Amino acid sequence: MKHLVIDTDRCAGCSVCEAVCSLSHEGVVSPRFARLRIIDYYVEGHRIEGYVCKQCTGAECLRVCRPKALYVDKETGAKVIDPERCNGCKLCIIACPQHPNSPIYYDAATKKCLKCDLCGGDPLCVKFCPEAVLSLSKGGR
Repeated sequence: MKHLVIDTDRCAGCSVCEAVCSLSHEGVVSPRFARLRIIDYYVEGHRIEGYVCKQCTGAECLRVCRPKALYVDKETGAKVIDPERCNGCKLCIIACPQHPNSPIYYDAATKKCLKCDLCGGDPLCVKFCPEAVLSLSKGGR
C-alpha cells in the first residue's frame, strides 16, 4: 500500500507542498486546507516534523466512521473522505494511530474532516517539492 514519506532531515520547511495541496483540493493557497502538515520548530534549531497519512492497512479511521464517509479508493488503495457524507464527528481523527498528531484534520469552517487522498495516485506535493524530500513509498501501518 502506497503512502507519502517525508525526509524531514532534508526538508527546508518551505511549505510548497502545503500550498500545492490546498490549491489543488480547495482552489486556495491555505495551510489549513492542506492534507499534510510541515511544522518548523525554529526555536529548537530548525527542527522539521511532517504529518501525513500512512494509509494504514486495517485502518481504524475506516472502522469508526459512522456515516461511512471514509472509503478505500480501488485504484490507489488510499483511504479517502467523501465530503458529502462526512458529518465532522472527528472519530477518525481520534482513532488514527498517529493521534494526537493525526494527519486527519478538521476544518471548522466546513465542519468536515480532511486527509491525504494521494491525488489519485500521483501526488502533486511530490511533484512540486523543490527539495525532493517527498516521495511515494510502498507499505503501511
